[in-house]
This record gives sequence, structure tokens and C-alpha cells, in this order.
Amino acid sequence: MLGALGGASLSGSGGRNCDVMSADQIAEIRPAIREVIEGAPETCATLEVEGAPDKWMQVVERTINAAYPHEDHPQQRVSTLPSLGALKLTGWEARKFASFELHDLDVTALARWIDAYFVGVLACPAGAYHLDVSLQKL
Repeated sequence: MLGALGGASLSGSGGRNCDVMSADQIAEIRPAIREVIEGAPETCATLEVEGAPDKWMQVVERTINAAYPHEDHPQQRVSTLPSLGALKLTGWEARKFASFELHDLDVTALARWIDAYFVGVLACPAGAYHLDVSLQKL
């Protein structure tokens, strides 16, 4: 499937070997994702790394908008993350953001993917970063 900006459907092959190290982060992320799913489409979760406001992600209904600090196309980086089904890149701008559309909303799978994004794309140390989580009603 092609994304709105010519991106392909993205599903990674990354494993779950970081789950143990990232258990605290996944535990921080899961309640926010649950709130987004239960409050859709009026609830937005913003996840920001403590002390690093340039490392952020927002989740609204089936949309993810996240910091993307790289020049290269996100497809290669995101394809190394755990599979998230029919994840589709819908837009991006180098050194600014990447936006994705989700087909399925599974709380645990999405929390694992978000953690992997913070580690693999935003270069947070696995198991050693903490998030400020806020929920907004739209």
C-alpha cells in the first residue's frame, strides 16, 4: 500500500528482545494508549521524553505524529521496529516529523512499537528514559 506521500506500508521485523529492558516505559505508555482508544476520536495523548522536548509523539485515534530528527526517508528506520500490522506512513518532513496511520489498535502492541520508536528512531537509551504523558480532549 502506498502512503499519501508515496511511502509504503510499513511493518517491521524487529523482535521483542528489548521488552524486559523497556518494561517501565511500556507500563508508562499503555494507560495513555488505552485512554486514546476509549476516548476516540476526542482524546490525544502526548508523550515527551523528560528533559528532551525534541523527542515526542502524539497519538490520536488511528494517527501517530512523532518527532523525526533524520534527513533520510523514515521507511527504512521504521521497518526495523516491531511489526504493527498495516502501519502506513502518511507524511513526513526531514528533521521535523513523521506521521503514520494505524489499521489496528492493540494497546500492548502499540505500546511496544512506541517504545521501539523512542529507542530506535529518537535514540533514547533502552530502558533508561522516562516520559511525560499528557492527555488532551480535542
